Amino acid sequence: MSRVYIGRLSYRAREKDVERFFKGYGKILEVDLKNGYGFVEFDDPRDADDAVYDLNGKELCGERVIVEHTRGPRRDGGYGGGGGYGRWGGRDRYGPPIRTDYRLIVENLSSRCSWQDLKVSGILKRMQASGK
Repeated sequence: MSRVYIGRLSYRAREKDVERFFKGYGKILEVDLKNGYGFVEFDDPRDADDAVYDLNGKELCGERVIVEHTRGPRRDGGYGGGGGYGRWGGRDRYGPPIRTDYRLIVENLSSRCSWQDLKVSGILKRMQASGK
């Protein structure tokens, strides 16, 4: 499990809006909204990493939100986890990224499509899971 902080959240934002915003990034266990910020708990820390990397600075309910890993203990005694290696250069439980000899070649991809579209649709996750 991994918690993600969402800041600069519009006061109009509701739980359903946040769920829609994070849709496609894995199983969400809990959404906890406060005044102007909130927390989203993911089942898989890798899904939280993807959400932080892709959604930080995106617009939700008319506001550009901050999406980052939580730091330190939760108030209910759990741990916030986090510290992904995505943009910040830190290390998490998976260690630093490593270059391998494996490559993925995608052909006949529309110019209106990006690798992020493949990532969200689950194609890349299925390929990673199958070990290819």
